[in-house]
Amino acid sequence: MRSSLVVSGGIITMTGVGLFVALAGDAWLALIAGGFVVLVSGFLLDEVNERVEAPLGYHFCLFCSTEVMDGVQRCGHCNGLQETATQPRAAEARPNN
Repeated sequence: MRSSLVVSGGIITMTGVGLFVALAGDAWLALIAGGFVVLVSGFLLDEVNERVEAPLGYHFCLFCSTEVMDGVQRCGHCNGLQETATQPRAAEARPNN
């Protein structure tokens, strides 16, 4: 069971029911049906336990999870400064005297 789908499906369904009662519109039935589909799929889908890893030569951006080439200073999607760029290399680091 995927508890996040069950919870979100319940919230969507209850929101649709509340809006259907308060505003008396048939369009909210689509929201109720969509929430019910999400809720039921939470019981039918299996939990994913394997870890996702970036392809060789890439890593995931810390801010937006986009694939970024190793050695690049900033992400092309969110312009986030990458961890490898913030750490000085051993050859470039000055000694602490």
